[in-house]
Amino acid sequence: MTTNRSPLDAASAAWTKEPVPPGRALHVHGAGRVLIVGTWAHAVPAARELADGNAVTILSADGPGDRIDDPVEASVRVVVGRPERVAGHVGAWIVTLRDSDEQLEADAVLDLTRGPPPLQAHELRRGYVRCDPRSPRALQVGLQAVAECRGDLEYPLFVDVRSEYCAHSRSQILGCTRCLDLCPPGAIAPAGDHVALDPLVCAGCGLCVGACPTGALRYDLPAEDASLRRLRAALRAWHEHSGHAPILLLHGDEFGADLIEAAREQAGHDLSCLLPLSLGVVSQAGAELMTMALAWGASHVVCLSNPARPDTLRPIDDQMAVVNAITEALGFGARAVHSATADPDALLALLQSLESGTDWPAAEFLALGERRAGALQAVRHLHAHAKVAADPIILPKGAAFGAVEVDPDACTLCLACVGACPTGALQDDPDTPRLGFQEDACVQCGVCRATCPEDAITLQPRLRPGLGPGAGRTLHEEQPFACVSCGKPFGVRRSIERTLERLAGHPMLAMDARLEQRVKMCADCRVIDQFREPLATGEKARPRVRTTDDYRSGSGEKPGGKGFGGGRK
Repeated sequence: MTTNRSPLDAASAAWTKEPVPPGRALHVHGAGRVLIVGTWAHAVPAARELADGNAVTILSADGPGDRIDDPVEASVRVVVGRPERVAGHVGAWIVTLRDSDEQLEADAVLDLTRGPPPLQAHELRRGYVRCDPRSPRALQVGLQAVAECRGDLEYPLFVDVRSEYCAHSRSQILGCTRCLDLCPPGAIAPAGDHVALDPLVCAGCGLCVGACPTGALRYDLPAEDASLRRLRAALRAWHEHSGHAPILLLHGDEFGADLIEAAREQAGHDLSCLLPLSLGVVSQAGAELMTMALAWGASHVVCLSNPARPDTLRPIDDQMAVVNAITEALGFGARAVHSATADPDALLALLQSLESGTDWPAAEFLALGERRAGALQAVRHLHAHAKVAADPIILPKGAAFGAVEVDPDACTLCLACVGACPTGALQDDPDTPRLGFQEDACVQCGVCRATCPEDAITLQPRLRPGLGPGAGRTLHEEQPFACVSCGKPFGVRRSIERTLERLAGHPMLAMDARLEQRVKMCADCRVIDQFREPLATGEKARPRVRTTDDYRSGSGEKPGGKGFGGGRK
């Protein structure tokens, strides 16, 4: 252990030293089209401020009333009406009027109304500015935000979407909807079997990333793999310069830094075990990241959320419930803590209530591959040093780890679930009727359960730390049925026998016993048998196809005869 510098300085230096790739951005052009929505008395002063260099339109329910004498007012387009719907993004807003098909287009919208906003999560949408016109300060801030929407703009790409990993649906059967349920501005929408994200609507809150079970959505500002490398490097540097484990305090760029500094000033040396790090947005810290942080040597993971954003609180609580279910089952107690306060005294009291130190050594595994794989490595590490060797670990409902159980009495091994499984957790066997399962690949999306025609599948949120990577097991297996004609196994014995039981006594079988035999044949032999000879039911045999060789040999009718429908002589 090196002691020539503080562990906080060493960890901060290691965090900063790790390279972070530059972020990506979309380029949007704002042509200066501004739409102001509000009463005439409130909209006109704002229009005067924005008239220089902008094409201003006022949408007002009351209108100007008297004749307009002001030259600025005269240059402004006036539309009398109310907004019904607002859609689009900065540089391309479309406002639909109530009780009308008319639509107004704008690069930026200044909403000065006081009723319910017509746009979901409007405070997160760049180019849509809503403020109280009665507050001079709020109005100036709003005018400045609208003015910044003119010219060539760069809109950051917060989230990287990998559709091939998405478990949203298969064959129009709904599966995972975690991101759709959480996205505040509605930037994510279904797109066939996966989801699509509108990057110009996305506000970068990170809730979808923290909840995505497959890694289809990854935070890209900064890149997810870079954040994991920085986190591991910071924790390793801390342990190299300290004999105790740190309390990891995660916060965002826009909230938390000043609050933490105020709490540190009040506490003095009482918070020497605190390691604060900014993830850009704390909402992206899902259960996987928190579990890896604990395995890498953090004694606790504390997420500091902005209380002004209540929509982000429950999703973070849900992720922490998964982490605490793991650590509590292993005898370590609750190790993930959520704080949503702007009071430094409350934050200080929370941090002082936590005891630094771990009952496990810091793990050495690297932050390689998918975040889910890293989380499973972290759980195995914690399990190897646990006070209680719990296996399985029962997780809360909605967790992205778990098992699939099959009712053997209901399952017919139709294997529809195998074709529907988006992660390949359910597997068939080409040689025998068997349903296999790889538990570490299951994300509990529920597509298999919704697909099963027999309602034979149930989901069990849990973790099996004792299973090695890629370990599989058999959920259901049956004896194959051998074709009575060629002997090739082609189906499930129990299903064939059940079919014959149901068909017993059917009039069709009584007319021809060969029909029952065909049920016992494979697909190839069934077709061959069908065309081998006429049925005994009086059905006429199909006429033999005649060829040119038949006519040349004299065994067929001449062209133009009755065999060809007759014809003129």
